[in-house]
Amino acid sequence: MDEIQHLKIKDYNRKAGDLRRFLIKGGASSDARWWFRKNDCDTKWKGLIKERTPFIEAVTDFFNLERTRGMPDSSLYTYLSSFQLFIKFIDERDLLLDLDEDNLKDNFIHFDEYQYYRAWIKKEIKQESAYGLVIQVAKVIGNAIKLPVYKDFRYSSRVVKAFKHPAKVAVSRDSEKQHIGDSQKLGFYCVDIANSLTAKAVIGRLPIKVNLTKPDGMNVSVKLPVSIENGLKSERKTCQTKAKNACEPVDVMEYEDLDPYRRGLITLRILVELVIFVYQTGMNVTQVLHISRKGFSYKLQGHSDWLVTQNKARAGGPKSFVIYKDYKERFKEFIAFIDRFRPEQPYLFPLTRSLIKVKGLVNYNLLKKHLRRDKIPWIPPSKTRNTRVNFLSRLIDDTKVSSEIAQHAKETFAKHYHKPSQQRAMTALTNFWRGNPINLIGGGCTGAPEPVDNLPSGINKPNCISQSGCLFCKNHRDVNSEEYVWSLVSFRKLKLIEAAQPVSRELPADIAVERLNKKIETFNNLSKQSMSWVKEALLKVDEGNYHPIWADIIKFWEGK
Repeated sequence: MDEIQHLKIKDYNRKAGDLRRFLIKGGASSDARWWFRKNDCDTKWKGLIKERTPFIEAVTDFFNLERTRGMPDSSLYTYLSSFQLFIKFIDERDLLLDLDEDNLKDNFIHFDEYQYYRAWIKKEIKQESAYGLVIQVAKVIGNAIKLPVYKDFRYSSRVVKAFKHPAKVAVSRDSEKQHIGDSQKLGFYCVDIANSLTAKAVIGRLPIKVNLTKPDGMNVSVKLPVSIENGLKSERKTCQTKAKNACEPVDVMEYEDLDPYRRGLITLRILVELVIFVYQTGMNVTQVLHISRKGFSYKLQGHSDWLVTQNKARAGGPKSFVIYKDYKERFKEFIAFIDRFRPEQPYLFPLTRSLIKVKGLVNYNLLKKHLRRDKIPWIPPSKTRNTRVNFLSRLIDDTKVSSEIAQHAKETFAKHYHKPSQQRAMTALTNFWRGNPINLIGGGCTGAPEPVDNLPSGINKPNCISQSGCLFCKNHRDVNSEEYVWSLVSFRKLKLIEAAQPVSRELPADIAVERLNKKIETFNNLSKQSMSWVKEALLKVDEGNYHPIWADIIKFWEGK
């Protein structure tokens, strides 16, 4: 068994990271912890399938490389879970598993067809679940055996071709105001709670009186924690006595020595501060849970923000986020609060394992219990972040800046967070032909419009105002990148929609489509890499995932 000890993912302490079990038939049939408790013995390892070893080694190397690049535990767990289902499928059908590309592709197609059958025919699982599963398995296999991008197994996937991303419904102005209003109610409530749960209050007399500003503007008082209030009102004398005894102030400072009521108050403070922090930064919860509590530096950014930077060795550079100017002192006070009660914990938000689910999601039940009592709307931080990002995007009209604040690439931002807004789309339509950036369609340009020699008759000269004019400008330059190809394919989609509209334009849509077809075909024939870009762009657009330059306008015309 010593010769396969290397089949473990480095710096990952969960049993799921021990891939040795996949060398044995049935090793993927149950949770890794239970399997090793039951089967980790010398007699069991005698039944390992040696033909699988090179492939499992390649998969282990892939995951180790991803860990070196900074893949978080939550993402690693997701990929391992998907890969385990693939191995389970192989075991149940006695399929050969080795490094042969053709054999792996056959296995993947069988697996893909099975997921298609479960999601589209039997409807046992959601189509979105099948899509995510197949995409992740394809990535693991493709990277493990170092497949060229253009040979990626997902291009052969029936699930990928059949799956349509749910249309993102454009939010009306009234709905946006309502959503933002609910977010503000939740935010103000969390601030009121945090203001009351000071270190002195937590170890003082319970219950704590909290002054709240209700959604209707009224000021009311509530008492925390809810559990001690319920205990004091209980008909059982033992519960009453326990609650009364817990009300007395304490001198204890160690977290583990505090009674459950006070530990609950500390947890509640952490939860409301987490919500407030997401409001401030726009970071996702998984990122926030990995922030340590030391090494912050502050630099003014503009008139209303602080740029907060923290050095982190693992990612190889500083981690930074932006907070509002008024939040800085509150942020420092919260750090002092945690330093006092949880000094042994390195994280900014030291929630216990029972409060953090495997994928980085947080159990907010304690906070939601208080929200229900006080009739405050609950909006998960993922939605809160969506509101902030979408709101910023509307204000500055710059997807790149907004997505940098969100700490995501533009593609991720457009796919997962950016919700189309009718208000913004209408503004984009009126500005679509009037904006004056140097680079209107995502390519390169000198900023000096000059028509090509073979300008079609009846076509207006390029003027750095009309995007379509860029297609017939001598000084426009195509960019050899995947993102630019995505922009071209998305632009063509817009022109195809426009061609069906009874609207006269400076440049007839069919001529623009013809020009775009030639550019896209050129990239398709340029190299294997650019061919893969075209395939990927076509797949994205077919799924309704448009380039951010064109997404709002296309979705407006489509009525989504």
